[in-house]
Amino acid sequence: MIRIFYVSTAMPNLTETEITQIVATAKQHNAKFEITGALAYNGVNFAQVLEGDEIHLEQLMDNIKNDERHSGVIEVARTSTEKRAFEGWHMKHIEGLKFDELVHAMSA
Repeated sequence: MIRIFYVSTAMPNLTETEITQIVATAKQHNAKFEITGALAYNGVNFAQVLEGDEIHLEQLMDNIKNDERHSGVIEVARTSTEKRAFEGWHMKHIEGLKFDELVHAMSA
């Protein structure tokens, strides 16, 4: 299993409703492929940690890179892991301006 941390720049004027929909769609998709993780949005940038089988995360990252709701996807870190940092969360929505929980998960 691997864990990926990426950041990107959101398109201007995304609404809270759109963010809620992104999280809801991610929960449904990720549950099918046993992917866990968390998404944070600070009003300008997205930051996300994803955990799961490498083949599924590679496909998901391709989809993420092609999503027009953001640009400039930068993979910050990728690591192998035996234990999930977001066990039970097919997509946790982290509210607030800080990405600390995501950064901490990469060192878990």
